[in-house]
Amino acid sequence: MPSQSQIEQFKKLPRAQQEALARQYGVDVSMLDSLSGNSSSSSNDSQKKQQNNVVFPRGTSFDESGNPVIPDDLESQFSREADELKPFGYELFAGEPKSFSPTSYAPVPSNYIMGVGDTIKVQLFGKENRSYDLTIDREGKVVIPDLGELTVAGLTYTLMQDMIQNQVKQRLIGFNAAVSMGELRSIQIFIAGEAYKPGSYTVSSLSTISQALYVAGGVSDIASLRSVRLMRAGKVVTEFDLYDLLLEGDTSDDKMLQSGDVVFIPARGDMVTVKGQVKRPALYELKGDETLRDALRFAGGSEDDAYLAAAQLERIVNGKRLISTVDLTSDTQLSEALKGGDVLTLRQVSESLENSLLLVGAVTRPGHYEWKPDLRINDVLRSSRHDLLEQADLRYGLILRETGSKRELSLYQFNVAEAISGIEGENLLLQERDQLVIFSRYQTKAEEEQQLSRYTLTKQEREAEEREELLSEYRQAFLRDLVKDKGVKVQKLATQELADATRLFGTPDRGDVTIAKDKLAPYSRENLLEPIMLRIRQERSKAGSAPLVYIAGEVNHPGVYPLVENATASRLVDAAGGVKDSAYLERAEITRFKYGESSGETEYLTLSLDDVLSGDVDIPIQGRDRLNVLSIPEWQNTYEVRLRGEVRFPGTYAIKRGETLTQLVERAGGFTEHAFIEGAVFTREELKAREQERKRMLAQELQREIAGNMMTGTGDSRVSYSEMRTLLSDLLNAKPVGRLIMDLPKLLSSNGANDVQLKDGDTLHVPSKTDSVSIMGEVQMTTSYRFDPEVSVGEYIERSGGTKEKADEERIYIVKANGAIEPYESGSSWFSFSSNSQLAPGDTIIVPMDTTYTENLELWSQVTGIVYNSAIAIAAINGL
Repeated sequence: MPSQSQIEQFKKLPRAQQEALARQYGVDVSMLDSLSGNSSSSSNDSQKKQQNNVVFPRGTSFDESGNPVIPDDLESQFSREADELKPFGYELFAGEPKSFSPTSYAPVPSNYIMGVGDTIKVQLFGKENRSYDLTIDREGKVVIPDLGELTVAGLTYTLMQDMIQNQVKQRLIGFNAAVSMGELRSIQIFIAGEAYKPGSYTVSSLSTISQALYVAGGVSDIASLRSVRLMRAGKVVTEFDLYDLLLEGDTSDDKMLQSGDVVFIPARGDMVTVKGQVKRPALYELKGDETLRDALRFAGGSEDDAYLAAAQLERIVNGKRLISTVDLTSDTQLSEALKGGDVLTLRQVSESLENSLLLVGAVTRPGHYEWKPDLRINDVLRSSRHDLLEQADLRYGLILRETGSKRELSLYQFNVAEAISGIEGENLLLQERDQLVIFSRYQTKAEEEQQLSRYTLTKQEREAEEREELLSEYRQAFLRDLVKDKGVKVQKLATQELADATRLFGTPDRGDVTIAKDKLAPYSRENLLEPIMLRIRQERSKAGSAPLVYIAGEVNHPGVYPLVENATASRLVDAAGGVKDSAYLERAEITRFKYGESSGETEYLTLSLDDVLSGDVDIPIQGRDRLNVLSIPEWQNTYEVRLRGEVRFPGTYAIKRGETLTQLVERAGGFTEHAFIEGAVFTREELKAREQERKRMLAQELQREIAGNMMTGTGDSRVSYSEMRTLLSDLLNAKPVGRLIMDLPKLLSSNGANDVQLKDGDTLHVPSKTDSVSIMGEVQMTTSYRFDPEVSVGEYIERSGGTKEKADEERIYIVKANGAIEPYESGSSWFSFSSNSQLAPGDTIIVPMDTTYTENLELWSQVTGIVYNSAIAIAAINGL
């Protein structure tokens, strides 16, 4: 029995391979279920059947019980052998005999010649019943009691039966006889020539030529299967062509053997190879004047997808290998004689569908459609509701058409909705092998999912996987023609295409250029146009310029687009998804590059976009043209400013350009009676970005300073490297606030003088009144105390446990509630001294770290300032 690991390996094979291996190794097919543990009783029966087998694959080893040992690498051996092209028919007899048991129960043919050693069963019935087992003696006779001797050797089985029955009737009155065959004699034969194991064999007297080959383990690697000879007394009795048996089941030449016969297997003759799209690719032996028709017959015929009109025939002529194309549909060429060494290869028919159209993109039923003469777009797309997906762009579709022997690509743009409605000029006439591409209105998956979330999923959405496969098929149809070098990657070509467009038109000004590939909507312009752009990247338009155009400015999908036939400004706007609300319709500009006699020149064309969109006029577009759709003067998107905290009507406000903070506070109803105006925090998005960039630059400079001090050995040894790294990490992790420090009470009372003009994203946080003072930095306990005007800064610090060892007591400063910084009056010259510095509610006392451990490392002061001030601003915002 195979081991458990072999069983697990066996289970992984396909069922057909399992059955083939089971037969090859003498395992009954019914044993397959027992290997999976489904039946224990069938396992014992299969073992018995396995032990009765006498022929196993060549090289099979046996265990002590005589059972074959299945190799551990059985699967790899089987896969490796399946990939090799082998001579036909050799595996049928490729077994190795372990022993041979004469056949005892096979039916005896009527022409069987009785001989010495055969046993005859004679049953007499009538007035009494008798039964005798009689063996033919050396003189060819049998002795029947009451009847005497009868000579039967040399008679056929039928004649022997008739003779005994007649003798019984004539000589034994009242008796009839039933005569049958008992045990058969064994005969000695010789197997010579190119047998796997030639020699003398004892076989059953019913054995034939094919059975003798089976017993001898088959034939050698150079044996002929087409002229196996049966020789008797030095003469050829018959010549057996095993191809008749293997291909047609003809056993007329498979003669029975007699004692002393010789089965001779000569070396094989010329061989031909038949491969490719045939049912049985292999090497075949030639015999006589066989033709290409015979080669196909040997190989079982061609596959259904074989291209018979142009098969490839390789032939050795005068020491050179020549190749020719043969038409296997022609009787004349099918009758061409084969020669040794010929290689006949049948190729697969082209995957390209004739008489068809390909529909891809945002459609419900993508795929190939039948093409007929006079077929138009609305014959394929009949309804925008049922044939298109919800996200389909009804203004922009493309027809891709290959023309001429060079398969030059032509593109035709159409309005999808108008084409379905049958409008002349949009409902274009289709040609064979056209490809219709329908785009999505959306750019990214997130945008598409957001817009479609309000619709119930339909069957079309659930079939997205099938459409993805067809989209991939569409893309690869172009890439197969484009990418000739297998080492070239598609991404590399896409990058090159973008670089070419950048050189032609400059850097695109749309914000979605850097969208990752996996973020794009499946039928977005970027996804569907990519193979088209790759295909036409090296082509030139009729005017000699690159067949690319560019549209920029106030359109929904600015960027580079392929030049279509009869391209106009209106079609280019449709390709870009239409204009935005901010587009200036009175004037647009086309930048055109023209080739002069000695150099190129640039010209500018102005047009009324309103007239173009209304259809009153239109301007043709050429390759490399750039259409710039301008923005309405003083147009801006809606600015939004957020008011939080103690304002009468907090929330998000839309503002106009130039509006000030004072005006917005008035719109919001002013402040509540609990507002702590002195502690208001005003934040701005651009200040956040600027602050983050400043922190990054400080961190880099600080790292260089630290590295320099460590290399030169300067600096205070009392400060460890780990402490410096910790403070640097604090700097980088400090969240930027983007606070704009202002004296809000003074600003509101100035009647608009020095007011703050608001920008998009500004936020005003107005906290509630506070009566506390906070202490932060290098003190024993950072905490807050109720404000007491009679308590000094030093006393607040003492209440916090005093300063730490690394505190810089000479540079203590105060962060006012509005974010302004004032030095402590008893401090040193780090800040400009103020004689009127006073604590107030909401103020924070900062005790910085001593940064004088090195002579030049003064950046620590700025670092700690950023960290502490950010913390104070965030605390003020979070306290709202």
